[in-house]
Amino acid sequence: MESGQYGLFLLMFATLLLIGVSTAAEENIPGGYTPIKDINDPHVQELGEFAVTVHNSRAGTKLNFLKVIYGETQVVNGINYKLVIELLHGALYKAVVYEKRQLSSIDPLNV
Repeated sequence: MESGQYGLFLLMFATLLLIGVSTAAEENIPGGYTPIKDINDPHVQELGEFAVTVHNSRAGTKLNFLKVIYGETQVVNGINYKLVIELLHGALYKAVVYEKRQLSSIDPLNV
C-alpha cells in the first residue's frame, strides 16, 4: 500500500472510530441514568416532595417543596431517581430517591 493510500486509510478509520464513540455516548448505557420523559408525572412529583420532607426531618430545616424540574432514573434492584427540585423561593435542591417496589401477588397462568 502506498503511503498516500495508507494515510487515507488511517484517516477513514479514525473518522469511523470517532463516529462510533460519539454514537455510543449518546445511547443509554445499561445501568446508567436515563432522563425522565414526563417530569410532571404525579409519582415523580410525589417522590420530590418525599425527598424534601425527609431532608427537613433529618436536618431540622423547613424547606418548601415547589416542584421537580428535572430528573433521571437508573434501574438497579429497584429504581434510583436523581431529582432536581425547585423550592418555594427559587432555590434548587438535588436528591436521589431509591424506590424498591415489592411484589404483592402472583397470578399463576394455567397453561
